[in-house]
Order: sequence, then structure tokens, then C-alpha cells
Amino acid sequence: MADPMIEHLVALHRGLPRQGPGDTASTQKALELCAGLPSASQILDIGCGSGAQTLVLAEATQGTVTGVDLHDAILQGLTDEAARRGLTARVKAVRGDMTALPFPEESFDLLWSEGAIYIMGFDAGLDAWRPLLRAGGCLAVTELSWLTPNPPAEASAFWAEGYPAMRSIEANLAGAEAAGFEVVGHFVLPARTWTDEYYGPLAARLDPYLAEHPGDAVAEAVVAGTREEIAMYERFGDTYGYVFYVLRRSD
Repeated sequence: MADPMIEHLVALHRGLPRQGPGDTASTQKALELCAGLPSASQILDIGCGSGAQTLVLAEATQGTVTGVDLHDAILQGLTDEAARRGLTARVKAVRGDMTALPFPEESFDLLWSEGAIYIMGFDAGLDAWRPLLRAGGCLAVTELSWLTPNPPAEASAFWAEGYPAMRSIEANLAGAEAAGFEVVGHFVLPARTWTDEYYGPLAARLDPYLAEHPGDAVAEAVVAGTREEIAMYERFGDTYGYVFYVLRRSD
């Protein structure tokens, strides 16, 4: 049975340019760190959402990019935009579960995932996805990370409930090496990827969404939780953020 809260979260984000923090410049910066890949790489974007970064990868490479997500309605946005940009031949949208990806081992030169690995947890995601990489292949992933060793109590309490597995950059780097990866590089996503690229369009959607669902207690709870998350970042966004981790399979 579908979870009404998840259904409302998906509907709330449908049609937005992004389903999480990120921007074109950050995607391009991470891609530049993935040096030495084949010119026509096979690329897998895991938890792609509507595919803002999927399309950047297709336009910046000569490769074939497969975007995987659970939600058909959101994947349709990727399919439509790929067609509009003339990328249908090199962009594929596949409905699939990141915990059981339907691809043979060593199928891809590059694995990508922005704002989605938290669903599995950083270590579990790296362990599960590494076999899909060819020797020397890269994995680029953004993960919510603490940027300070002593975060404020209020922020700690909020994320202890929302993402209890969240940890420091140093802990994630150690986890990547333990999972069989060489760390190529890492960097913190700029604040604008939260405020302008993600929260701005999302905040503008909240009141209209409530108007579309009058008296719906679940919709009201989802909107209230979203407002709380946005306010949390406004107050404490200098203590946590998304970090791009660019890793290479070590053999």
C-alpha cells in the first residue's frame, strides 16, 4: 500500500526544476574530476528525479545516460525534456529501485547520484553500487554532511529525526575508502544550490499545494515539515550541507 506522505512529497515536487539541492555548475565541476573515462561512457544516474543533472551529463559528454527513479510521473519530466533538447537517443529513463538495480555487473563507466543515496545510507549505497562499475570507473555522489564538529543542538535534533545516519565529511571519506574507492576529490555545494535552485521554487509551491488539497491533514503535515526544513537551513545552513564526493573504483 502506498504511503500517503510519500505520495504527497512526490506530488509537491512534481514539475519543480530540482528535487533537491544542486546546480549545473556543481555537476560540471564533479564531472571534470572524473578524468580518464571513455569518450562515449555508459553513465547511470541513480535516483535521478526529473533529471536536471542527467541532462547536464548528456550534454557534457558523448555518453549514454540512464536515469533511474521509482516514480513514473517524475521520470516523464526527464523523458519530455530530453526530447525537447534532442537527446532522446542518449538519455534513457528507467523505473527502478536503487536497492536492486536491474543491470549486470560492470555495466557502467560512471555512476552518478545527487541527493538520493541517503535513502539507502552512504555506506550501503557504495557497497551495493560498486559492482556496477567497470575497472577504473568513477562514482560521483552528493551526501548530506555535517560541516562542523559541534553542530547546534537544534540542528542536531532535527536531522537526528530526519537523517540519523548523517555524519562528517571525514567519516564519509573514510567510509568510501573502506568500500573500495579511491577519493578523487570532494567539495561542498554552494548555499545557492539550496536557496535559489531548490528551496526557492519549492517554497513558492507550498501555498498553492495547500489550496489544491483543502482539509487534507497529510498534505498539511508535509507542507509544515517542508517549511520547518527551509527555516532550519536559513538558521543553521552554515553547519551542514550537501558534499560532492568523487570516487574511483580501486582494484
